[in-house]
Amino acid sequence: MHPDLIVIYTDRLDACHAFYTELGLTFVKEQHGPGPEHYAIQLEGTALELYPASPRRPATGSLHLGLTIPASPRTPPVGRHTHTDPDDRTIVLTITQEAHPMTTAQEAQTAIHHAFGDTAHTDIKTLPAGNLAITITKGNHAATIDGHDSSGWGWTVVPAEDDGFTGHENIAATLDEALTSIRAALI
Repeated sequence: MHPDLIVIYTDRLDACHAFYTELGLTFVKEQHGPGPEHYAIQLEGTALELYPASPRRPATGSLHLGLTIPASPRTPPVGRHTHTDPDDRTIVLTITQEAHPMTTAQEAQTAIHHAFGDTAHTDIKTLPAGNLAITITKGNHAATIDGHDSSGWGWTVVPAEDDGFTGHENIAATLDEALTSIRAALI
């Protein structure tokens, strides 16, 4: 379960809209039927809306809101930032490195074929979080690779099964970089 709607009622709609826009959020002005004009944004499945307060819906009182958004030219630097909006609500903004699309199993298979041709056997598993677990076997040698584009790729040549696997010896920023190093080690 995750929240799918957060509505903030404010007596200072324009000031709050400007504040959240300064943080890097891009709102759309909306109006549903005869209802009031308001601002809305979709954040990974959660709608954040700024509505004008009314006698029926008074201003949202004390609130501590945490938002995580990818870095962009409009956001503060990567890291955690605490702000106070025009209505004195605490906003904790976590700016992350811009996410890269994850490599799919098919994209990994294509990259491996490009690096090794038909000389290696591959086994690719997609884990529940989207990471890939790859085993490449060439002759009597093997390598394992785990990861995805946004977190990097850990890789090890000939992991010792009898010692128990405790992590990767090497880290690469991209799958292609890992494959280039593995190819050199396996040849």
